[in-house]
Amino acid sequence: MIPLLETFKALIRERCGLTFDGVGEEPLVLALERRLAATGLEAGGYLTRLGHDESEFAELVSLLTINETYFFREPEHISLFTQTLLPRLLAQRGGTPVRVLSAGCSTGEEPYSLAMALLETHGEAARHLVSITGADIDRVALARAREGRYGTFSFRTLEAHRRARFFSPEGRIAPEVAAMVHFTTLNLLAPPEPEETEGYDIIFCRNVFIYFETPTRRTILTYLRQRLRTPGFLLVGLSETLANDLGVLPLVQEDGLFYFEMRSPVPATASTPLASPPRMPAPALPSPLLARSAPSFFPPAPKTPLEPGRPSLAPPLPSSPRDPVREARRLIQDKNPAQARAVLAPALRVAPEGDTSLRLLDAFALLHLRETDAAERAAARVLESNPWSIEASLILGFAARARGNTPDAVRWFKQAVYARHNCWVAQYYLGEAHRAAGADELARRAYRLALVHLDAHPDPDGGLGLPLGLPVREVRFLCERHAALAEKR
Repeated sequence: MIPLLETFKALIRERCGLTFDGVGEEPLVLALERRLAATGLEAGGYLTRLGHDESEFAELVSLLTINETYFFREPEHISLFTQTLLPRLLAQRGGTPVRVLSAGCSTGEEPYSLAMALLETHGEAARHLVSITGADIDRVALARAREGRYGTFSFRTLEAHRRARFFSPEGRIAPEVAAMVHFTTLNLLAPPEPEETEGYDIIFCRNVFIYFETPTRRTILTYLRQRLRTPGFLLVGLSETLANDLGVLPLVQEDGLFYFEMRSPVPATASTPLASPPRMPAPALPSPLLARSAPSFFPPAPKTPLEPGRPSLAPPLPSSPRDPVREARRLIQDKNPAQARAVLAPALRVAPEGDTSLRLLDAFALLHLRETDAAERAAARVLESNPWSIEASLILGFAARARGNTPDAVRWFKQAVYARHNCWVAQYYLGEAHRAAGADELARRAYRLALVHLDAHPDPDGGLGLPLGLPVREVRFLCERHAALAEKR
């Protein structure tokens, strides 16, 4: 046990908002052990050093954040930016360059994606139309961003033509893209300096809020608001929007997407401000399973290879759990899928072929670890012994969705509905798949059925054997919104 652990936790929470409680404190323990060994200090001396040595604090923070990102993540937002928000701002500002901030940019994939999209839509003029800043608290990640060299993990959803155009064969970013992005350090919990106030027209802060509790998120949103010009736009992750509707900025819906706005600059017919957004209690962030785009389907995976030499941040395994199914469910819910698989492994070795509960949880854990091929094989094996397993069909649908294979996603979610027509989870994801395919009427019907069954059985897991943990109120809201939009088309 690390001495003064609670004091370390309090210091880190105060300075950058990261919390490490319960099962989640083990990443902090591992990071502290590594830095104590590197510096040769005892806990007390290291705590003192953290109080005045910014570079050492940055080294510690770089071990505590999961730099899980890739190019063109959540492409709907990028299209909204290039096709709608940017032209609107350029027209309003009379051609004055638009300033964009990518907050929590990690190793740079997001701001570089924005730059690539701008070069595709505006050509060389993009360099004069937009200024892009990537910012993060992790200086190690920023150094990698400035280097601009990437591997296959960052390219996993990038089309071949974009990779050929914007990267060298060795994976280095093209000079024309690099020239459009400037990187700087940013602590989201620090109030903006005077020169930062009202400095940006558009802020992307996507898939960052998973680290923070509600009071901290409200503080971060307040500081981001202070950095926005009027009018200005804030885009958070597709699955994070409602959880961050905390009254700091008005929430706006446009073309089926949500964003926050300093002041609505367009008529209500073009975008619909949610003047009276539902005052539901904001959930602790909604499950990433709600995300619309396939790449953002999964939560951060502790075992994902982040960079050479980076340690796994997964906590140690519990010893000999009495009920591996219950323990694996808990670990998956706590975002520790690698541990869940380790817990399941001994039981799987002796389980009869017909015992599907263990195999389904193992497949679900593989899915969270982004081992999509293995997850599909495990789910298909379940279907061999139980062709009507709704959980196996859902897992195969999630895997197809993650690959961006909409037709297969529709097929598997349909099979899940056939297996249990009154399962709101299956109906909801079938609606999502139909909407992705542009089948508005089929999507509307699925959303309506999801609402009926959700009202009858409002279980976050949908009565299934998978620890989905979906935020019921947000699902209901999304079904109502998307069904209403589909009717208007």
